[in-house]
Amino acid sequence: MEDLLQNEVSRDLIISIGVIFVAFLMVKIGQRFARRYFDDPERVYRASKSSRRLAIFLSIVTIVLIWSPEFGDFVTVLTVIGAGMAIALREVLLSLAGWTRITVLTTFKEGDRIEINGIRGDVIDVRLLRTSLMEVGGWVDADQSTGRIVHFPNSWLFEHGLFNYTRSFKFIWNELPLIVTFRSDWNAARDIMQEYAEESAAILEQQARAEIQEISKEFLIHYSILTPFVYVKIDRDGVMLTLRYLCEARKRRGSEHALTVMILQAFSKHPQIELAHRSIAVVPRDAPQFEGIPPKTVL
Repeated sequence: MEDLLQNEVSRDLIISIGVIFVAFLMVKIGQRFARRYFDDPERVYRASKSSRRLAIFLSIVTIVLIWSPEFGDFVTVLTVIGAGMAIALREVLLSLAGWTRITVLTTFKEGDRIEINGIRGDVIDVRLLRTSLMEVGGWVDADQSTGRIVHFPNSWLFEHGLFNYTRSFKFIWNELPLIVTFRSDWNAARDIMQEYAEESAAILEQQARAEIQEISKEFLIHYSILTPFVYVKIDRDGVMLTLRYLCEARKRRGSEHALTVMILQAFSKHPQIELAHRSIAVVPRDAPQFEGIPPKTVL
């Protein structure tokens, strides 16, 4: 009886190894066919990914059936496996649940720009346990790629807030602050900033309104004003003019660069506009303008 049991275990073990080997071959063959018949890199990626998922699913089901030939044993094995996984593999189960949420609810997909737990980037791969991003930001002072690939577990979806920059509504508000001196014509400076921003945002405003009408069917979102606006504030160094305008999430740095160049060129042609900057004047203690002032107040 013991020899028979050992033979059955050995047989099932050999068959299980064979199933894993066949699944590995299925993945390789699927990837080869995908590269042969598809020219689009995205289609090659999705076909390879689908073949890998199908092979993993079929191999798991086959191995479970091999080790539990009767239906009662099959249910028992699933129960034991489920209880053990719930205790020992909590993070793995949460990651699987996160993958299910991503797949079913389309929380994000490949190509979206997201931010979670302080990590920001473009989604390049979504797997059962983890998601991979091409990092954006980091030591780069703008929304541009650093070249690093960052991985995070799908379980983070249940632990941290998720920001999606491009799903449903691909526009964001950006602000461009400039400070002019108190003696400058800040009204003229404000008009220049407003004019260039309105020229750049004319087409974007129409697209944004159309997307807002569509997304308002799913979320309670309403923007009544989408046109650029310049806010005025008194700063210690002068008058701060903050241009608030709408731009595409992936083009924030490009739009800011273009507007800054145009505004600075216009400022340079206006004789009554000068940018403010912080400065410290150092003068001798015996200078005439400081006569009679206590030494502790003299720079």
